[in-house]
Amino acid sequence: MRMKDALIELSKAVQTGPCANLVPVLFGEKAPMRSKDAMKFSPFNKNLDDSQKEAISKALGSRDVFLLHGPPGTGKTTTIIEIILQEVKRGSKILACAASNIAVDNIVERLARYRTKLVRLGHPARLLPQVLDSALDAQVLRADNSSLAGDIRKEMKVLNSKLLKAKDRNTKRDIRKELKTLAKEERKRQQLAVTDVLKNADVVLTTLTGASSKKLNGITFDLVVIDEAAQALEVACWIALLKGPRCILAGDHLQLPPTIQSVEAEKKGMGKTLFERLTEAYGEEITSMLTVQYRMHEHIMSWSSKELYNNKIKAHSSVAGHMLYDLEEVTRSSSTEPTIVLIDTTGCDMEEVKDEEESTMNEGEAAVSIAHAKLLVESGVNASDIGIITPYAAQVTCLKMMRNKDAKLKDLEISTVDGFQGREKEAIIISMVRSNSKKEVGFLSDHRRMNVAVTRARRQCCLVCDVETVSSDRFLKRLVEYFEENGEYLSASEYQSS
Repeated sequence: MRMKDALIELSKAVQTGPCANLVPVLFGEKAPMRSKDAMKFSPFNKNLDDSQKEAISKALGSRDVFLLHGPPGTGKTTTIIEIILQEVKRGSKILACAASNIAVDNIVERLARYRTKLVRLGHPARLLPQVLDSALDAQVLRADNSSLAGDIRKEMKVLNSKLLKAKDRNTKRDIRKELKTLAKEERKRQQLAVTDVLKNADVVLTTLTGASSKKLNGITFDLVVIDEAAQALEVACWIALLKGPRCILAGDHLQLPPTIQSVEAEKKGMGKTLFERLTEAYGEEITSMLTVQYRMHEHIMSWSSKELYNNKIKAHSSVAGHMLYDLEEVTRSSSTEPTIVLIDTTGCDMEEVKDEEESTMNEGEAAVSIAHAKLLVESGVNASDIGIITPYAAQVTCLKMMRNKDAKLKDLEISTVDGFQGREKEAIIISMVRSNSKKEVGFLSDHRRMNVAVTRARRQCCLVCDVETVSSDRFLKRLVEYFEENGEYLSASEYQSS
């Protein structure tokens, strides 16, 4: 419903409304505008790298739309925080959104350190405990109008007890009349308290669907910022975009897009995000890509940089050479030494099977993945620093059942690739599952899914797969070859005895 309402609003906003000038730009009818000169600024965060500073300068100079392209581990949110702080300093009122509550709370938490006047819209039950102080409800309770409303409620309580004791009909009528007036005043005070908090805030933060809240009616913003824009449906973005004349979208269209439940909707274009559409329409004219990553060892990063980001990503010196055995209490062993590991199941009788829901699983591969995780734990790696990810839900179930048989692995995280987007672990084991005589790879061939899978790893990335099956796909063949050339090649048979 909220999305449908946004589309109706959009059709009206073409002529009027705060985003009247933005709409034609976002639909390719008018060219985007930006300041001729590079915008100079004095950073709040002294640790920004050059690509982040350049992106911030370009964002500050955009008159209508700017895209911040943040590949894995490049500090996209850090850059957004700086843009918001610089815009607040310039006197802008900002609506900052993301598709998920957790992404919004992440921004709230990081902005709060700078004592920004901010308010987080949303039901307190859905917010992280550490951001509750910034929630609208908490701030309303502290507002002057709210304490006046509290005084009125006390007065009403006194009148209610008088009403119960009153015998005379006229007295009762007068008390009821007074109660009615007070109730009206109390509601007005509460609404004023909400309006005051929202009006006084420099930054209002909410999920994209939360931006349709009636509480924001009548409030216009100078800038709308959307984080994780490449994971949001375009129609959801419009709920927020209708509220301001300028927008900044941050994301990475080379990672996974939002999940579309309807095949028909996907065919008709719902699967393409606004971020991707604008990237195709305007490219570098409105985009800055962050190029220094702070997560992965350079060998883990290089495949993704070359395959998807035109070789533009560099590893920051603090991570470029970091190894698993550099972690506290981790010993140097044959399992913690390599950065890249390929465990090949070809010829090991580890065929895939389908479960009742038609999801694919591979028990042999699951056992090998668990065995590798076990070796890492035995070498001192914390189970909580290891993640096993796989594209298939049935394989997640299979892996979890195996993990639960070993108490030492209880903190080992197991998830689908899609469920792990935005996260990282010191060591990542990827179970690719597919192993069949027809050499079918299914949705493994989606470049974005494998990009997300590999780039979750900080110090070690281990790929468990049937090389013969997955090499039937050209993209996956290059991935396997990269792992063979730059890492350690092992046969799954070496794990079968362990």
